[in-house]
Amino acid sequence: MSTREPLSTHRSSLIAWLTPQRLDEPELLDEHDAPIADAERSLRDLRRINKYFGGGAIYKRLLRRAGNPRSILDVGTGTSDLLEVVDGFRVGLDFKIDHLLYQRNRAIHKVVGDAKNLPFRDGSFDAVTSAHFFHHFTPDENAGILGDMLRVARRVVLVNDTRRHRLPLLFVQLLGALRLVGRITRFDAPGSVRRGYTVEEARDIAKRVPGGRAEVVKLLPFRFGILLWK
Repeated sequence: MSTREPLSTHRSSLIAWLTPQRLDEPELLDEHDAPIADAERSLRDLRRINKYFGGGAIYKRLLRRAGNPRSILDVGTGTSDLLEVVDGFRVGLDFKIDHLLYQRNRAIHKVVGDAKNLPFRDGSFDAVTSAHFFHHFTPDENAGILGDMLRVARRVVLVNDTRRHRLPLLFVQLLGALRLVGRITRFDAPGSVRRGYTVEEARDIAKRVPGGRAEVVKLLPFRFGILLWK
């Protein structure tokens, strides 16, 4: 017993170190006065991160799990780069019109709107998605946003984001130290990891959404997925 207690204590300490406290820091890319050149560099950074570090693959994996829905609304879509890797009727919603217009793909419909009050009728899309967006909001806000996404979905809501963990934090800090990303991304990327949630925290939030069957899964590398089924 005396041997196990120290081992348990060390393990708990390691887990605590690997999971830093959540800090709600604003992100520069969301500000209305971000310099255009810096903002566009950050948008390019995000597109490259999704392309080369698993964002697009995870997005498609979740859609396959949902049966490859034919109509998709992506909330907090940014430049809609993830919608570019799938087929069907695609709509991207974001509150920043300059993000929607950057490298615009005319096959994807773009809508300026509020994630907390989606401007669509009930059951308008087979699937409603968001990627790397969940961390922007408090638990209460996320529960409300998930509820409105479920209202608009006919079948399923699919959400994924980075888990709050020391390793992805160190990774994005390394990208910044090597100047592989722009100035805004060097500030925002570590902040977005610190604002993130653990799988357990995401599960607690998903359970609060009425009317859906929640499933929360770990996704590699260092992401979680929320699936809300009708």
